[in-house]
Amino acid sequence: MKPITFYEELLDSNKPLEVLEDLTNYKGKDAKIYFVMAEASRMLGHFEKAIKLYAKAAGYNKIPQNADEQQTEDFLTFKMDLSLAMAKCYRTLGIAQTAYDVASQAFDLAKSQQYLDFAMSALQEMAMALRALGKLDEAQELLEEVLSYYESEKDLCGQAFIYWALGGICRLKGQFKEGINHFKHSIKLAIKAKDKISEAYGYCGLAGISRIAGDIKACVDNYKKAEKIFKSTDDIFGKAYTNCGMANGLRQLGKYDQALKRYKHADILYTSINDTVDLGFVKWGKADALKRKNKLKEALAELKEAKELFAASDEIRGQLLTEFSLAQLIYALGDSKQAKQIYDAALERTRKEGLFTYMESYT
Repeated sequence: MKPITFYEELLDSNKPLEVLEDLTNYKGKDAKIYFVMAEASRMLGHFEKAIKLYAKAAGYNKIPQNADEQQTEDFLTFKMDLSLAMAKCYRTLGIAQTAYDVASQAFDLAKSQQYLDFAMSALQEMAMALRALGKLDEAQELLEEVLSYYESEKDLCGQAFIYWALGGICRLKGQFKEGINHFKHSIKLAIKAKDKISEAYGYCGLAGISRIAGDIKACVDNYKKAEKIFKSTDDIFGKAYTNCGMANGLRQLGKYDQALKRYKHADILYTSINDTVDLGFVKWGKADALKRKNKLKEALAELKEAKELFAASDEIRGQLLTEFSLAQLIYALGDSKQAKQIYDAALERTRKEGLFTYMESYT
């Protein structure tokens, strides 16, 4: 078998498929091999598979008897690598509370061992989980703390990620001008760092907030830039994300048939990696396009699927967007009493969560 550095270099070169193809028949007990397999799966968007491989790696991560200082450090740092990687997967799958708990445990360990790099990485993951849970102010506070650290370390890739994350928080808060500036700065940093994947996700973030802010041309143009980058990669999640976002932009432009084709492609890609949360957003968007084509019963079926998909996650915004859409559709189908009950409950919860979802009905 090839040395572990060979597979790490493949991952650094964004070639996760080659890693998995080479290791497809591996049955050994090397924790580091299972870790690179998990990383490759995560890069491809297979988050549930990645979690299982990380867990297998953790099971084989044993500290030797009478371990010396270096062996102890290797064991602990690898343990934190595993925890933080798993937290990312849980968060992306919409299991945000678990993501926060896992990242928090990693932070406690890093702090106790005075591993500053790991502590900051753990804070970053805790912040992202808090963002997913709708705790935006707490998330922003942690992200700004991590940003200060990355700036002191001149870590361009880290800074690019934080500005991308802060842009997303601004979007959820309705602070569009500030959010657009954050995404643009994230893209500049990613380009400077020659990090094409971060650059692509920066374009996606800028496209998404531009759509909500009513600049649909900027939305579509930036998704095209992201799509061009993702096309030459194995990033299934990135491709699905771009197709769904592009579909949203086309839908808002009134190009419903083109949007539905994009939603169909996103549906196939998200289904292939079992990303049920983002699949919920596809169903929600598809339902809106069908509604505007006056295909109300088809739209209702899609929304019912979206509701089921979001119900199994911590994705509050998705749950609420679906409830508002359901209320509007049920009203259009003639049941004003049920529609009002659904709408009022969703509005009360949205305000309680401090979100602005109810303001986005025009999108």
